Amino acid sequence: MARDITLAVATIGVLVNGAAAMAGNESRSAAYPLTDGLIEVVADFSENAIYWCGAGDHALTRLGKPGNQRLYVWKGPSPSLARPGEQAVTFGFTPPPQGAAPALTNDVGIIGNTLSVAQAKKTCDERTASG
Repeated sequence: MARDITLAVATIGVLVNGAAAMAGNESRSAAYPLTDGLIEVVADFSENAIYWCGAGDHALTRLGKPGNQRLYVWKGPSPSLARPGEQAVTFGFTPPPQGAAPALTNDVGIIGNTLSVAQAKKTCDERTASG
C-alpha cells in the first residue's frame, strides 16, 4: 500500500514537472500599448525570445492581428515607460523611421529587426536558459 502511494506521488510529480517544462514563455512578459500603435514589452529577464513572445502574444490574443502581420523593433532594451525601473523593448506594426533591418536574427537590439506575428508568438515555445 505504501509503495503504491509512493509510486502514485512520484508519477504525479513527473506529470507536473513535465507540464511545467512544456509551458510557454507567455507569463514571462507583459505588453503595454503606447501611442501610435506601438507596444512596449517588459520581460522577467532580458532574453530576445521573451520580448518577441510578449509582442507576438499581445498582437494575436489582444489585438487580433493576423499571423503574417510584421512586427518591428522600434526601440531596443531601454528603461520602461509602463513599469519604471524595468527594461523594455518597443515594437510596432510598421517599420521604424530608420527602416526595416535585413537581419536574419531575433536580436531585439537591432532597430528595425522584424518577425511576423506568428514567428514572434512561436518564440513563446523556445526553451530558455533560466526556464
